[in-house]
Amino acid sequence: MAERRLSDGTPVRWVPSPNHDPREGVAGGPDMVVIHYTDMLSADGAVARLCDPVARVSAHYLITAGGDVVQMVEEDRRAWHAGVSAWFGVRDNNARSIGIELDSPGHRPDAPEFPGVQIDALLVLLGDIRSRWAVPPWNVVAHSDIAPFRKIDPGERFPWSRLADAGHVISVAPPPDQPAPGDVLPAVRVALAECGYVFDPDTDPVPVIDAFHRRHLPDRVGAPADARTLAAALALAEAVRNAMAATRREAVDKLASNDAAPPVAAGKTG
Repeated sequence: MAERRLSDGTPVRWVPSPNHDPREGVAGGPDMVVIHYTDMLSADGAVARLCDPVARVSAHYLITAGGDVVQMVEEDRRAWHAGVSAWFGVRDNNARSIGIELDSPGHRPDAPEFPGVQIDALLVLLGDIRSRWAVPPWNVVAHSDIAPFRKIDPGERFPWSRLADAGHVISVAPPPDQPAPGDVLPAVRVALAECGYVFDPDTDPVPVIDAFHRRHLPDRVGAPADARTLAAALALAEAVRNAMAATRREAVDKLASNDAAPPVAAGKTG
């Protein structure tokens, strides 16, 4: 097997996990990336668990705190990392996603910070993945975004701004404090649904709000939705709509360009 490397030359260590199966019902391959933290005290221990057939969990990649990259599942296979989750109404997010684990002790008890070299490697890996698969920026998500009732990773100190600066995610500037307009929850739910968050009937909306806060308003983690929540949710929903519209326009322009190309003549050339 040829040596695996990222596009910047970083070696990728191949440690195959048995915990995967075929992607089914997904046309065109994965269109989503889920970012996790390992919540373990060592990268080696995390790799061992992700390759343990008894544990029945896995991820495609793990990035150590020192920026080393380990691959355990081929990208065209379905790894077992998302669990019970929902995003834009889709429930089997393992089938559509690539999972990346970041070596981290997790919340013990405070949210972890991530070394710059680890995020440097993540940015290169995301660029490589998105060059191979049609993963739009609104589908590069936190585990807590898609599983807010169970997960809080990668946490409120994860540097989403670095991913946004590189064009891998959609982010909006936190709004200033604003006077409360009354009950904002119904409007917040509508706006966040446009961004991908799922509010199931007869379930507590608070964990979903908290997941949004954790990523976009980290100083509001544990607090109820307020006017700042609504302003940020509305801004994010508008940014997602604009990004989706731009993607559709690019697809239409590409199709029109292909249709306008002259036919290639059959027979001998030159």
